[in-house]
Amino acid sequence: MKTINAKWLGIVASSLPVVGHAAFNDVGTEYTNASQKTYVWNEALEPIELVNSILCFTAQFNVTEFANAGPYLVLADEASCFDDSNDGSTGQSSGAANTPSYLKAVAEVTRASDSAPLIVNVWLPEMATGDDEQAIKFKAVITEGASDTNPFGQFTFNFSFFDNFTNLTPKGGGEVITLSGLEDSIGFTLYESSQHGVSTYTQSASVVMSSDRSEGTALTSSSQSGAYALTFNSGNVLLQNAANFDALPYKSGNNSGTCLSRTQFNSFVYRYDLYNASTGAQIDVNAGFPMKYSSANNGTYDSYGYVGYWGIWTEVEGAVTNGETIVRDDNGVVRQYTVMTAPGRLIKNTVNTLALSNARGISFSYWDSSVFSDSSFDQWVVKYYTAAQDGVGSDGFYKTGKLSWGQNGPTITAFGPTLISLSTNDSLYMYSEQLGGEVKFLEGNASLTYYEQTFINGSETGSGELLNGGSVTLYCYDNCPIGTFDLSDLTNWTGSNSPFETASGPHQYTFSTSGGNALTLVSVNSSEPVRYNASLTQSNINSTPHSWGVRSGPMVLSTVSNSYDVYDPAITTEYYVWETGLQNWNQLTAVKDASDNIVSFEKPLQFAYTHNNANDRSGSAGVYAGQTYLINYGGNGDFWGVPMAQDGDRYLPSFSLNDGVLMGPANQYAIKAREIEQTMQAAAGQCTTLTLSDPAVDVPTSIVGDADIGDMPIVEGDPSVIAGETQ
Repeated sequence: MKTINAKWLGIVASSLPVVGHAAFNDVGTEYTNASQKTYVWNEALEPIELVNSILCFTAQFNVTEFANAGPYLVLADEASCFDDSNDGSTGQSSGAANTPSYLKAVAEVTRASDSAPLIVNVWLPEMATGDDEQAIKFKAVITEGASDTNPFGQFTFNFSFFDNFTNLTPKGGGEVITLSGLEDSIGFTLYESSQHGVSTYTQSASVVMSSDRSEGTALTSSSQSGAYALTFNSGNVLLQNAANFDALPYKSGNNSGTCLSRTQFNSFVYRYDLYNASTGAQIDVNAGFPMKYSSANNGTYDSYGYVGYWGIWTEVEGAVTNGETIVRDDNGVVRQYTVMTAPGRLIKNTVNTLALSNARGISFSYWDSSVFSDSSFDQWVVKYYTAAQDGVGSDGFYKTGKLSWGQNGPTITAFGPTLISLSTNDSLYMYSEQLGGEVKFLEGNASLTYYEQTFINGSETGSGELLNGGSVTLYCYDNCPIGTFDLSDLTNWTGSNSPFETASGPHQYTFSTSGGNALTLVSVNSSEPVRYNASLTQSNINSTPHSWGVRSGPMVLSTVSNSYDVYDPAITTEYYVWETGLQNWNQLTAVKDASDNIVSFEKPLQFAYTHNNANDRSGSAGVYAGQTYLINYGGNGDFWGVPMAQDGDRYLPSFSLNDGVLMGPANQYAIKAREIEQTMQAAAGQCTTLTLSDPAVDVPTSIVGDADIGDMPIVEGDPSVIAGETQ
């Protein structure tokens, strides 16, 4: 993603110091050999963001391997190029949001001879959702490959948007053309116009630079951010912004603007990989596999998906239901699996503790009845304050803000601080992105508890595992669900007309791998499965306190002498909760193999990490020094747990980690950045030799070529490429 930005600015990633001298960074290890992508972000470059994403996306098609081989099928990883991660969310979802999501495309690559242009045609039948849903045709004519002297190569790239490939109602399109015929110069032009609902979006650019990328000029514009002009030399960039090209100050002789450095950067890392700290081998996580299913449930496997630890993804949401068969191509052997679904998930929680003295600085989310009755905000923001350090009356958890979610992310309105009053043995339930999810505090304790979570999917039948006997009995003392919830059971948070028992516990529940309620929690008291009534819909429950689902309190494998013991980490180090709801992210999907065994998938690695100055990429951890975070790693760059902070309309990592930092409970992992975003630091007074001017090639105002590549071919058989890997 954004490779054009890095190339035309001429930024070359440099190696950063590695912490320690362990074997992982010896010559020839996977850690040492792993490449890093470094790119530069600047608001002036936003107009070409779509092009960068498209080029990243189509790079997954491995086109040079399929020249003149006929049409072939591709499953491309949309999220790796069209990035929606900068929304401020970093916590672990308890559901299918982490499941890989692929887009199906058909590609055809032709070439008349070894010296003829490479022509790449791509049909993408479905992308985005809602008003932005569209079908796309791409056509690239490549006459020269990328090289050290010209990192763009020579190509013309056209793309057209349609409502779908049946109606073919145009929704816009665009064109990127690399420059030719300018001596000792390289660059490109861009024009794009697209329809988004009732709005039309346009963007354009002309970028011209010397062939050694030491100097250049550019004009860019978009209907959202206005127009930009910039010029650069080997050391600096001079930048201007206005509502449109004609209003740019240099047009009337004013050469002042923002001066930035091309040698001093702030670095932000969004993706990391983990490596064995002893051998340098990359850590793999067997989280799932791609599969095929029958869209008509008739034994013809014509559609694609992915099944794994987080659940199941299919091209059409909900297309595969309980009892259906899916197939997998396992190195040429076709294997069948049977889908099992359950109306909820049993989640194992392994208790971690954090001293209250280390809780300062962490933001917690908190819900109570006042949130539900006041529609002006969505949750309380809570922080732990002390009398000595924060000037409050007593140590404790305080409401400090009201958080509201909007289209542009969260907005926090200051409140209080107001102490959350707790009596002896009262429990405070909160949520923390930083600590990975649920947090509990038992009044009187010197620490709070947070949890490493594992989804139970029925494969835990080995010796010593939870379901070795086929079923298990669980005991609940607090927030114990009544059984099947009717609408009248969802009126209140707790007590009468709530999903929870009003009588004191313990209440017993069973969970089994077989039977009519397989993989479903069943209340012994009511003999009912714990779930929403099958007749309820999301619209039925939207006005209730439980529109997002219901979670039980802690359930343990044997009774305790005191109900408060389930919250004492010295007594209860593991417990289980049942989550149920109407959305796929709080339900379970598992698969059984031909031997009737439920397939086991590896959960993401999960461990606590405490940040410090030495580990920070900038050299200063700031307010994050000494803070603890629950880190998750799902393999292949899927790393989360570092908090995000809003910067204008973007979200950036609050800190970035040095390459070579050792992590894990026994420092068994070494971390290395996979993608590094750089922003140029301010360089006031250093742009006196730079002069803004029009680039040598005008900014285009229309499209010259087209992406008229005809109808999408019908391709039988399995995908030839999945997420950039040729099958």
